[in-house]
Amino acid sequence: MSDEKELSCEIDSILKKASEEILNKQSGHCFTVENIEPNFNEDYSPYVKKDLEEFINFDMLGEESDNLESFSNILTSTNHEDLTGDRSVLKILLDPGIGQVVPENYIVFLHYIAYISNLHEPFDVTYLQGKRPKRFTLGNYELLPGLEIGVKTMRIGENARFIVSPELAYREMGCPPRIPPNATILFDVHLVSYLSPENSLLYDKDSRDPERFNISMVQVKKIHKEGNELFKLRNIERAIFKYEKAIELLHLIGCNSDDEEVEIMKYLNKLYTNLSLCYLKQCAFNKVCRMGIEAMKYSERFSKFSTKLFFNWGKALRLLKDFSEANNKLKKALKLEPKNVSILDEIKMLEKDREFNKNIHSFTFLDQKYQEDENVRWPPSFWEVFHTRLSEFVNGDDDILTVNLNNNLDDIELVKRKVSTYNLKWHIIQKAGVESKSIAIQKIEE
Repeated sequence: MSDEKELSCEIDSILKKASEEILNKQSGHCFTVENIEPNFNEDYSPYVKKDLEEFINFDMLGEESDNLESFSNILTSTNHEDLTGDRSVLKILLDPGIGQVVPENYIVFLHYIAYISNLHEPFDVTYLQGKRPKRFTLGNYELLPGLEIGVKTMRIGENARFIVSPELAYREMGCPPRIPPNATILFDVHLVSYLSPENSLLYDKDSRDPERFNISMVQVKKIHKEGNELFKLRNIERAIFKYEKAIELLHLIGCNSDDEEVEIMKYLNKLYTNLSLCYLKQCAFNKVCRMGIEAMKYSERFSKFSTKLFFNWGKALRLLKDFSEANNKLKKALKLEPKNVSILDEIKMLEKDREFNKNIHSFTFLDQKYQEDENVRWPPSFWEVFHTRLSEFVNGDDDILTVNLNNNLDDIELVKRKVSTYNLKWHIIQKAGVESKSIAIQKIEE
């Protein structure tokens, strides 16, 4: 019993320290945990309401409970990993990183967005705290226990989602005024980099060098140029590696003025736009959208909007069949460049794809058997529409076509054979690392 009391006191101490770290970054706030009747207020936030709007996550809608049921809409049988064996910490890999996982007791630099499961508005956003990644030392009780368990599984550049049970988050006491008792917490985490304790000393020493910014920017621009050259050679994987490396360096650069900070943010916006095009070439459409979200975190306050970013983002959304959002992004691109022929052509392509999708839905949703059994083979009307659209694609200017399929293996194989007859490539589209029922058909670049 004595050991249990000591463990409970230790956890409470960790939670107090983590609570102060997470919720009190803003100047002028003082936060303590005391044995008083808590006053929870879901509307309380240390951030400006308008700033939070870009981080709203509608996947978070649901009713709070002391288990993970409120997150059932974002969990499938195959898209997550149980890190603790008792479902106290679940991980959904959004974008894989590079290199080895974070070693024990290393210093990590990361961004996170934290949600309570009954709210779609986050209670903590590191991107709103100066835009720089936050620094934490693992094994030093600076992170919530569940979040630290998750971070230890990450690699540099990785984006992951962690669902943390109350026992490894804020437990039964919560964290007034925003976090209620027994709250399940979701963290969207981006691991920027990590350093060994020894290297962190050198990093701290270098950060005091007045020439650190200029030296680092020369290195960033060199790596960026290398990435551009690799992209021109169609070595997309290596180009992505270079762009990610440049982003990592930018996040770690120390700056001594607002002008230097703005230059960093502008360059981050440029690199995320480059990555959006790389992922579009790879038919990784969800990653294109993620790059758009990342770029917007910098462009809205520090840089001009990018026509290329909105164009790539809109095209990716079209290929994901999210026609309404695709139209919104393309309209933003067109507003920036009203006479851009590529944007006007993409809007026409969107309408053609919307009509194609509508035709397929018209006979699948009208027939009850297609709603009840996804293994039923497509009717002749599907193949008529598919042949027409595929022929238009082959003879047109578009480079990628996406088609939603059923689960019938014979139909899927038939689509692949028809695609191969036109000397086209195909990819099964993945969402959060899981294969979807959509196929991307791509022209081979000469």
